[in-house]
Amino acid sequence: MNLGIEAAGETLWLLPDGAVWWPAARTLFAADLHLGKGAAFRVQGQAVPAGSSARTLARLEALATSHGAERLVVLGDFWHSAEGLTPALLESVSDFAQRLPTVLVLGNHDRRIHPPGLPLQAVSTALPLGPLTAAHEPPPPGMPGFTLAGHWHPAVVIASRAGDRLRRPCFVHYPHALVLPAFGGLTGALTLRRADLARHGAQVAVLGDGALHWLPLRR
Repeated sequence: MNLGIEAAGETLWLLPDGAVWWPAARTLFAADLHLGKGAAFRVQGQAVPAGSSARTLARLEALATSHGAERLVVLGDFWHSAEGLTPALLESVSDFAQRLPTVLVLGNHDRRIHPPGLPLQAVSTALPLGPLTAAHEPPPPGMPGFTLAGHWHPAVVIASRAGDRLRRPCFVHYPHALVLPAFGGLTGALTLRRADLARHGAQVAVLGDGALHWLPLRR
């Protein structure tokens, strides 16, 4: 189940996969893929299975195809580290970007290592897209306009009456911004306090089992 929000006069659809669909512009947004993270760990001798980056790209392309997307905007941290930029990964990304026009707003992991020569557009600052802005770092409260961002890898903890606790990735919808969960398969998460979210007027949509659910917040 997708969830719709209104932002700057536009309708955006939050997708259970952790991406955002902007139908009026035929544009798909995703954040924090961290491609090559597994390879970087393996270079350091860590026993991390291969294939995570390929699966991330495949999930993203399937999502774009199913929605008829004409453009993908990645909200930063497309790459993880220089050690992960293997020839196989660069070839896969090149093929991917030739099939799906891709814009990358460079994130903190990308800025020093983004390789030249790939058939995608990379921008180093926030990118205006009509009434919306695409960025990596979420803007501070009170900023004008409406920004889509990543960087935080947001998650919240859900507790049951029996005392069980579960941490789940989430979208965070502020009056001025939407923060996307990390799309990559090998990413950590920043746990946000529900009281802080409520105090800042946020809405939270939690990812789970192919669906999204608004999470009640108490001030």
